[in-house]
Amino acid sequence: MVRPVEYHSQAKAEIQEAIKWYDDKVEGLGLEFLFEVRYAESKIIQAPEMWPTYEGETRRYLLKRFPFGVIYLTSDEKIQIVAVAHYKRKPGYWKKRLKDS
Repeated sequence: MVRPVEYHSQAKAEIQEAIKWYDDKVEGLGLEFLFEVRYAESKIIQAPEMWPTYEGETRRYLLKRFPFGVIYLTSDEKIQIVAVAHYKRKPGYWKKRLKDS
């Protein structure tokens, strides 16, 4: 059974901010970032338990080309992407979002 994917509103904002930042550096790089996030989403949908637990009950898929991780929760009903977080900026800042889940 394929579970639907939901993005936390702040995770969506993080993606948009990163797209803008990368596009400001090199035109088209933001779109490449988005493609990699979408690729990560497709891999997570295929096998959500494949990636290791990260903090608490979350899991993390590391992007290959960009220094970001897709942090997500799984349940029988859905996959919730909690954050698309840079590896080295403010570790754990997204944990308060788990209360919103």
